[in-house]
Amino acid sequence: MTAMEMPTTSCIQVAVIIPAYNASPYLAQTLQSVSDQTHKALEIVIIDDGSTDDTASICRRFAADDPRIRILSTENRGVAAARNTGIEASKSDYIAFLDADDIWHPTYVERMLAALHPLPEAWGAVYALHRLIDTEGYCTRSGSSLNARDSILNRHLVFRFVGNGSGFMVRRAVIDKIGGYDPSYASKGIGGCEDFDFELRTAEHFKIETVPLGLVGYRTHSAAMSSDRSRMARSLLAVTEQCIARNPQLPALVVSYARTSAHLYAFSKFAALKDWRSAATSLKHIYRHSPMLASGTLAKLILSKAKRATRKALSKVWPAREQKQKNLRKFEEIDPLVPLVGGWSRFRTKALFRRLSEIDRSGECSSATSSQEA
Repeated sequence: MTAMEMPTTSCIQVAVIIPAYNASPYLAQTLQSVSDQTHKALEIVIIDDGSTDDTASICRRFAADDPRIRILSTENRGVAAARNTGIEASKSDYIAFLDADDIWHPTYVERMLAALHPLPEAWGAVYALHRLIDTEGYCTRSGSSLNARDSILNRHLVFRFVGNGSGFMVRRAVIDKIGGYDPSYASKGIGGCEDFDFELRTAEHFKIETVPLGLVGYRTHSAAMSSDRSRMARSLLAVTEQCIARNPQLPALVVSYARTSAHLYAFSKFAALKDWRSAATSLKHIYRHSPMLASGTLAKLILSKAKRATRKALSKVWPAREQKQKNLRKFEEIDPLVPLVGGWSRFRTKALFRRLSEIDRSGECSSATSSQEA
């Protein structure tokens, strides 16, 4: 086969779903990152979720220069309902999701589609990793480097590979099978982890590919949904319990590690808010799994608070000199092939990863056997 005859994904249309609520500070940069994608066959659907700022005018400005953009306006119903509205309005066989304050590397769609499209239909989705960016788009640190592929439900439930709502692409067959995003979390006041819920429900029915590159710029700022620490903690706990309830076949070991993983996250959020009652509840769950892990978690909290108190006291005696500007780089300036770092911890160990990998593989074999018997 000659180079001219090689199959290509450049003509395959991908829907990009962008929910936007009062997103004016960052929306232009987000939309520019979509317009600049090397993959041009895009169906860009922006859902203005009842914004009261300049979100609508920014959308119209971009739509005037880019005929691929459609704008849908709804009352404010939350990110899950907004994404569902965009899914229903789109027609493409591949669907990618992007939050209105995050950005993509120019090759995001091209790389994601090239990874997922050649695979059999049993592979329903692909995800990428992320780098954290500040309000101006500068990279502040690497996201986790941990990732896995194929049947990943058990590993993903504990390790949460994606970490945000802007790094996931699915075939439309996934929507046909599991439906869209679950708006019930927002209606209960615990919205925030609907993307994790969607990823888990996908993993329950499909194999998942990974592009282990930092192709997503995940923005952290005070107005982000993720900045509501209490809501995020309660949302993650609820999503974890919902997955456990849907999957009674999960081994007890996986359930224990999944709950511990969620409560470690929740403990850090509650402790930061000085919500000691909720923090104590999470610490009890951690203790049931491992008294040593609970002791280490508490000791780490005490040590970090002592360090902060010391720094604060010293700053009053010796005021800190003006720090030099950090040598930060813009997200788009970083080669995506530059490796991400970190992710392992006292809890998320390589031994645990290997153990859950074996469980994922054994579950895949069991599913294959059941299908053959049927």
